[in-house]
Amino acid sequence: MMTNVFRKAGKLITSKYTILIILGLVLLIPFGLAATNLELKTGNDTFVSSSSGVYKDYEKFTDRFSDSVIVALLAAPDLSQLLQPENLAAMEFVETKMSEEPNVVSAVGPVFLIKQAVAKESGSPDLPKDTEEILKIITDPESGEIRSSFTQIFPDKQHAFIAVTISAAISTDEESDLVDGVKKTTAAAGFGENVDIIVTGVPVTKVEMADTMVSSMVSMVILAVVLMLVILALVFSVRGFFMWRWLPLAVVFLGIFYAFGCMGLFNIPITVVTMAVFPILIGLGVDYAIQFHNRYDEEARRGETFAEAAIDSVTHIGPTIGIAIIAACLGFAALFFSPIPMVQDFGLTLIIGVTACYVLSMLFLTAILYRHDRRKTTSTRVSEVKQKPQTVQESNGVVEKGLSRLAPWVINHPAIIIAVALIVTIAGMVADSHIDTIADETKFISQTTPTMRDFNTLQSLGGGLMSTNLLIEADDVTEPAILEWMLQTEQRIKQEKSDLIAGTNSVADLVMQANDGQIPQSSAEIREIFENIPLPVKRNLITDDFTAANLIVSSPGRDPKMLEELSGYLTDETVDHPSGTNVTVTGLSQIILKLADGLTTGREKMTLLGIVFVFFGLIPLFRFKVLRALVAIIPIALIIGWSSGLMYITGIDYTPLTATLGALIIGIGVEFTVLLMMRYYEEREKGVRVREAMTMAITKIGRAICASGLTVIGGFGALLIATDFPILRDFGIVTMINVFFALVATLVVLPPMIVFLDSRLEKRSPAKSNPRS
Repeated sequence: MMTNVFRKAGKLITSKYTILIILGLVLLIPFGLAATNLELKTGNDTFVSSSSGVYKDYEKFTDRFSDSVIVALLAAPDLSQLLQPENLAAMEFVETKMSEEPNVVSAVGPVFLIKQAVAKESGSPDLPKDTEEILKIITDPESGEIRSSFTQIFPDKQHAFIAVTISAAISTDEESDLVDGVKKTTAAAGFGENVDIIVTGVPVTKVEMADTMVSSMVSMVILAVVLMLVILALVFSVRGFFMWRWLPLAVVFLGIFYAFGCMGLFNIPITVVTMAVFPILIGLGVDYAIQFHNRYDEEARRGETFAEAAIDSVTHIGPTIGIAIIAACLGFAALFFSPIPMVQDFGLTLIIGVTACYVLSMLFLTAILYRHDRRKTTSTRVSEVKQKPQTVQESNGVVEKGLSRLAPWVINHPAIIIAVALIVTIAGMVADSHIDTIADETKFISQTTPTMRDFNTLQSLGGGLMSTNLLIEADDVTEPAILEWMLQTEQRIKQEKSDLIAGTNSVADLVMQANDGQIPQSSAEIREIFENIPLPVKRNLITDDFTAANLIVSSPGRDPKMLEELSGYLTDETVDHPSGTNVTVTGLSQIILKLADGLTTGREKMTLLGIVFVFFGLIPLFRFKVLRALVAIIPIALIIGWSSGLMYITGIDYTPLTATLGALIIGIGVEFTVLLMMRYYEEREKGVRVREAMTMAITKIGRAICASGLTVIGGFGALLIATDFPILRDFGIVTMINVFFALVATLVVLPPMIVFLDSRLEKRSPAKSNPRS
């Protein structure tokens, strides 16, 4: 039945080749229009599902408050120089200018706090003219150290912060505009020559990441193309002029263009994960196109008419590549079960891309080849064109000779090969638990870039760049009992988890500071105090209707283990909260923890499902011969352990990309095992005995498998150029080696398994073991 379907497809190509070519090109228009809807995303909705409780809690929090802060870090040789009149005027300019922006929640810096301190003492918020007088306000006259009320703005005597808290609900473009606005404002503020200015923070790193993604993706695609041009020039020999061997690459570009259009059509964003799809598709797509192109030439060289060559090539190679495509897509489908949205998008984009490349390779490429040959000569038989008899023998090169020597060795040493493969797999699985998981998005980009150096400088100063937030909801959060609970909670956190936090902040602190260290006994008194507290101070701590408050617990770092410990502690501590209140532990830290959990549990689930999906998918494709499906999947499944061992040895961590390796390599590697097995059983159908059939399969199809592996490695190799994204570079390194492992598993581990099993079956029941019987 499958053969008839593909034979009809071949006849369609020979009868409607012009229409197919025109259709393939015309479809570029709607797909191109759809591609204009593509957008870059680096937000939290790419890390955590919007339907998850963690995301909903965070969304509820960001509807009222924000934890997104752009920081202008000011540096001078000492505090007195930092507080010179011209610098204070510049600070005030930045604070005032940014406070006026509609998407800015607050802009708090040294001048604002100094004015507040002065107003508390004298009743007038006038900034002193004398630098020495200002120093007395900021520092303790006895110890000379910075007062505790100023430490969050003055981390030491050489630095100061201007913290611009921006709305967490703004778009990527609006966030980029605000980052640009802070940079321009600080540059135009008029700081003295003795002050260095750095604009940094998580929003800045996200904007930088988005900008770098575009340039990196372009560079990767260009390198992938160059690698494919070189690889095709060296290993792919076809009839016709030299450049004809690059036709598969042109067809794949068409497929990638279609994939871009589908991404725009289905609202699949370009993320730090999905941007890796395109060089991968170049490698995989060229592999499929080569198989069709090569088989067409092979059929034509046998003396068939061009029409027969087109029909027979599609009939013979179409089902084989089709089975490999289905198996690959089943492996990629396991990525849908990841809790991480951008990994799900990665799987969907891969499926769309490889399907498009497969269909185009079969219909569009074959139609072009048929049209070219049909127009080239009025003769209907290629055998009438002068060709050297040696052309058919050109494959007997170094690779084929090496494979012919490898075949007997692997067939004769099944015990050694399988034992070593299993030992390495087990060792790798043991090492897997010792591999670190990176869920912090700031680690996805190179730490050597100026943006990340600035960010790390701020973090080293304890800038409180990470916060865990307690969202406190009630009919009236100004109730004295609620404020008392908030104060007690802060005190316990500071006493018991001082090693995990940089500080805490809440409306309870503001009330205490404004009321001589006491919490008033009525809500009316508390609200009266709030009326006198400046908006920039209270805006991110309490809502205007007094129904929600934000208790901020700042962390000095972003280590998931420390954040998890703090999160667990806060969850336990907030169980006993005042009656009538609802307390939610949320914030960016919870997004990171959810992502880290998804990378661990989701990775294991995806890998297992990938194996199950491919196994059960191969059963009907192998005509319900369960043993064959099992044998096809086992060698590739072993690679998962090999990959873990490799990552442990090389120090490569699990990230949203490397977490997909299990399902990805199963989807890619099973193509190789299917190709070898189908060639082996093809020889067995002819009556060739077990060992001879395997030797012939390794020798004949092995070269094609090696060429396919090389093109796939070339596609992944393009990821190495993404030096600004270690997440992509590490993924490229591991996947390149994993594809090599897939070749080893196919050509070294699989053959002795098949020979061992088939030999046993042949001895037990010769009639049944003969495929022709």
